[in-house]
Amino acid sequence: MNQAPIGFVVGEARSDSFIFVTTPELCPPRLEYVVLKGIQEKVSGHTEEVEVLAQVTELSASSQVFDSALTFQETETILRAEYSSSPRIIATATVLGYLDCKDRVFLPRSTPLPGDRVYVAPDELLERFFTRNIRDGILVGTLINRPQVEVKIDPNGLRRHLAIIAQTGAGKSYLAGILLENLLQLGGTIIVFDPNSDYVCMRKDRNGRNTPFASDVSVYRVPNIQGRRFSDEEIGGSHPYTIQFSRLGIDEICTLAGIPESYANIRDAIKKACAELEEENIDYRPPELVQKLKEMAGVMDEDYLSLHTQRFLEGKEDLIPELPSKVGKRKGLSVETIKGADRAVKYIENLCSYDIWGFSDVPIDELLKPVRLSVIDLAGLERSVTEFVVDKTLREIWARATTGKLSYPAFVVLEEAHTFVPQDKQSHCREIINRIASEGRKFKVFLIVITQRPHKIHQDTLSQCASQIIMKLTNPEDQEAVKKAAENLSSSLFSDLPGLNIGEAILLGTLTRVPVMIKAGERMTKEGGSDIDVPEALRGALKEKQAATPPVFLERVEPEEAI
Repeated sequence: MNQAPIGFVVGEARSDSFIFVTTPELCPPRLEYVVLKGIQEKVSGHTEEVEVLAQVTELSASSQVFDSALTFQETETILRAEYSSSPRIIATATVLGYLDCKDRVFLPRSTPLPGDRVYVAPDELLERFFTRNIRDGILVGTLINRPQVEVKIDPNGLRRHLAIIAQTGAGKSYLAGILLENLLQLGGTIIVFDPNSDYVCMRKDRNGRNTPFASDVSVYRVPNIQGRRFSDEEIGGSHPYTIQFSRLGIDEICTLAGIPESYANIRDAIKKACAELEEENIDYRPPELVQKLKEMAGVMDEDYLSLHTQRFLEGKEDLIPELPSKVGKRKGLSVETIKGADRAVKYIENLCSYDIWGFSDVPIDELLKPVRLSVIDLAGLERSVTEFVVDKTLREIWARATTGKLSYPAFVVLEEAHTFVPQDKQSHCREIINRIASEGRKFKVFLIVITQRPHKIHQDTLSQCASQIIMKLTNPEDQEAVKKAAENLSSSLFSDLPGLNIGEAILLGTLTRVPVMIKAGERMTKEGGSDIDVPEALRGALKEKQAATPPVFLERVEPEEAI
């Protein structure tokens, strides 16, 4: 059956855009895809008829009868007479290109002619146009106006890094989860740095059951972090993420403790303390280092001082125990070192509050196994510690990659990337991230950068992301940063960013043949970053208060007898 046209090209047409006239009944919605058939185009040296795909970007309606000069009363009078108006619908369409016999996309060099028929683009053409590498493609969603047309992205589009950008609440973590669960099932090795526990539930489906790939997902957590959003039981268990403190360099310890480079005496004292602990064959952590520094500084034990104070107040100074020989200013140490050790104590004590410092490192080889999704849960840690974890892990991965010991591609996911690689602030892990951004594709290490503040992320990283998934953005600074980074973002698509709904996105770069707007598909795994239902949470608070409040029984007062 022949397809009927929905409009006709009118006015001035160009090779990259045209307008067509249509009717209210036939008018396609904005962002719908249309096609021009029989356009004469030179292909491989000879003229052929091709089908040119275009997208409706603007719609307008007008009427010669209902002119804008009419008053309210005049318009009402015309309508009261039951006048049947025929409005003029004008649609503007942006040309996307045509496919050759090998399904390659080309932009036409010829122009449509006034009077050419405009048709609704068939689903089959759209599938061919927007989906690359259908066999190994990653299904991320459907066309916004065509829920029956699936859009699959080409995994090769990840070779030059990917940026997922959206403001808070637009659905970026949900869409990232779709990408990761599909990439894992293709055989991917994925390491996720997760500051907000958004991906810790990826063993479970939305009903709480184990996914088919649950055994390929590992969650690593620093032990004994209080107040986590999800317990170990809820996520199906976790592995401890620890770092062997005694293997850290002096500069690393000082950076973690926040000791400036100019504090030479403090750094020298820490260096001497670590050397002594190593000579004593002690596999030390911050508590042991603190004790060694106290010994060097002549700081008395808290137990001794407490007992000294108690006996003194009781008038029993003669019963005060002698000062232990290990405590007191050490002979052979300079005054500067002793003072440095005393001042170093408070810095190192700050590191004692985390149980990340253990006697072994997380084996990087476990993270780099094929078909493995490793989520490193960083929630609840200080920024300096999270930066150190990212830096240390990436440097070990990079060392294997650059020495040919990385067997399979590794995909590194940086959620809240602007905190790890900021534009205007120092970051312990910024150098290694920028290096991977510029050189990672040569050594099979690929970044997936996720952020809601693209103007705060270092431009050396963002500019290296040749593919982008961009969702709703309303902040002008963020929009401008995206405009600079995304070379394929046309002015019409750029203007659509504020109007995208939750779950809608624009795909750019080598993920697809041409930029495409999608609605995110269904996610198999449970989402960790979804918003809470505030009224439901408040109702729970009321119930808890009512359950905890004992009932109040009022004493019955007998009415006075009538006099």
